[in-house]
Amino acid sequence: MALLIASATAMELEAALSLCEGAAGALPEPGTIERRTILGRETALLVTGVGPVNAALAAGAALASENIDGVLLVGVAGTFDTARAPIGSLALADSEIFPEYGLRTPEGVDPRGLKFPQHAGDVEVWDTLALDPEGDAARIGAELPQCTAGPSVTVAGVTACSQTRERIVAQYAPLTENMEGFPWALAAMRAAVPFIELRGVSNEVGSRTGWNLQAALETLAAAVPRLIRPGRTLAKGT
Repeated sequence: MALLIASATAMELEAALSLCEGAAGALPEPGTIERRTILGRETALLVTGVGPVNAALAAGAALASENIDGVLLVGVAGTFDTARAPIGSLALADSEIFPEYGLRTPEGVDPRGLKFPQHAGDVEVWDTLALDPEGDAARIGAELPQCTAGPSVTVAGVTACSQTRERIVAQYAPLTENMEGFPWALAAMRAAVPFIELRGVSNEVGSRTGWNLQAALETLAAAVPRLIRPGRTLAKGT
């Protein structure tokens, strides 16, 4: 069994693993899983490609064909709240939201308007999926780094205007925005596999200026080894 470590891009995965013993070497081609022993743990590395469609395809294939005992999704994200999650900080998803699912109306998207949930069973999933990062970290024997936890929205198109930002904030009050988290979270739930999504904050949502991608990647790199190394005691994030 292996811990699957996935990122949308090779740049994000390379940065996330840059301080991890055993991670050196060329990364697999997008969509191809490569197994390595990193920090004494069996891992499976995967670059998915950007966006929810690529993420869904990669997650379905990986969880159907590989012996995976946990998923660690790492990368960068935008922040809706620079006080709680400033640029260069770490953000942990405690729920995933897909705001584009449902019936489009003049008032916005009604997730229940189509009458079909995205997942039915003991837990119905419409546009929001609650996560348990602390419990899932304990299940895989990982230690959560000090970070800020909050809801994360997954979008197909990055929010680049104040009007869209205000609509999302009014409906969901999220902490961060990403492009891959929801399909991974849903796939992991269906496969009954622990799931942790950790991202470095690179920018403020709604603005195309003030990005600091390097700071986000460096922060991510410092945190990831604690999540890979097995047998550690769980420490709650802030």
